[in-house]
Amino acid sequence: MQDEINDLRKRINGLDEQILRSLNERAELAMRIGRAKAKTGAEVYDPARERAVLERMDTLNPGPLDKGAVEEVFAGIITACRELQMR
Repeated sequence: MQDEINDLRKRINGLDEQILRSLNERAELAMRIGRAKAKTGAEVYDPARERAVLERMDTLNPGPLDKGAVEEVFAGIITACRELQMR
């Protein structure tokens, strides 16, 4: 049983590393968008876009995470990326 747990934890560690790489890639893209918005004078905060992202993730979510959990995770990601855009 312990071997199975250790194997599952190794897989989780690998996924965590992939998630971290993806989050940083997303953050880099958000910063580029922030720079483009600054050049045009556009507002960083775009509630319609943020709502669209959350709705898209809800639609794509096959579970087992429920809608609230997915929205909470992505709301945090969006907030962190928005803060990067404001710098």
